[in-house]
Amino acid sequence: MDLHYIGVNSRGRKEWAERELAAPYRPEGLVMEERQVEQYRPFVESVQACIGRDLTKDELSTVAWLAGYEQSTIDNIMSLIKTANLHGKESISKVEK
Repeated sequence: MDLHYIGVNSRGRKEWAERELAAPYRPEGLVMEERQVEQYRPFVESVQACIGRDLTKDELSTVAWLAGYEQSTIDNIMSLIKTANLHGKESISKVEK
């Protein structure tokens, strides 16, 4: 995650660019308004904590897309990820016994 503050847009909202999602058609990165960044940042951090690594560019792109949804949708997706992570840990500990 490489967020860079851009400034205030014409609607009076703060904008940030996710530089890791730069592409030829958007060299500055993916531009997000503050509301989306407020959901994106903790979402990325939570997913990375569960999987134990940084997200790939494609994964970051998906998380950025999902961060535009309502918080309840993000919470449901995070619940699935956390449950899968816990299930994986439990499966590993059963095999080790």
